[in-house]
Amino acid sequence: MMRRIASFLILLHATGTTTAFMATVPSEVTKSQLQMSLRPVYDELTASVSSQFGLQRTDFTDTYNAATWQAASAQGTADWLAEASPQYLTGVSFCTRMNQNFPKEELMINIWMGPSYDTPHCLLTFGEEADGKYYVKADYVPRGATVLGSDPQYLEQYYSADVQETWKQAQNSGYHLPPTLEFESRMLDSPVRINNGGMAQDQAANIIRTHINRFQSWVSSAQPVPARSRGSFNLRDDKLRQYYFRGQMGCQLRELGDGIGQTVAAVNTGPTAEAYVGGGS
Repeated sequence: MMRRIASFLILLHATGTTTAFMATVPSEVTKSQLQMSLRPVYDELTASVSSQFGLQRTDFTDTYNAATWQAASAQGTADWLAEASPQYLTGVSFCTRMNQNFPKEELMINIWMGPSYDTPHCLLTFGEEADGKYYVKADYVPRGATVLGSDPQYLEQYYSADVQETWKQAQNSGYHLPPTLEFESRMLDSPVRINNGGMAQDQAANIIRTHINRFQSWVSSAQPVPARSRGSFNLRDDKLRQYYFRGQMGCQLRELGDGIGQTVAAVNTGPTAEAYVGGGS
């Protein structure tokens, strides 16, 4: 499967499929729109994550002519970033999207760990809904060869009472959104995945900041896993990212259509066929 995905990505780039969908960077929003948007929170957190990990932008999305993209019903941006000195991460996706329909705004921060640390992957998508309320989709994706729940220490470290409390806060702040239609996307879900809409802006912003700040704290205090365990982390991570890509493919094809949907799925995921470099030595 990994080879098939790699072949698709190479073919997509080689055929120039994305060229017709190039767009200029979205125009500046008005002051009133910015006040409604969660974009300032996104900018704050992307800057914080970039600073902590010493991230630098790669040319991955440029190779698909999709650092900015436009479809009939949406337009967006996508960046894949990597550590200047690889230590913790496989890479990071910063993506934005504005829709003509629901939801109005999608802001994504996905942080994929490398195999030298057992910290869960951090996935986060949030934004403004069409009715002026806000939504948050956030998760810490379990990693490694051990089934979640089999290792009490791992469960206590990453899925303890404070994480569960944030999940409860989200349930009390709005309504539960339907699960994603893609089976492959649901393969990544943990028991503490937040998937809620109808929130007030301050409620959503608090949950978003807590999600990222907690992850940053985990990584800051993380200890490397034994070298003998890194192969199992690498294998599981590879499968998780394959499933994420397949889920993105189904979702984006359904929402954006053929061609541009495949492109957005690829740039939202980042490279899946490359070796994991974050802390792999």
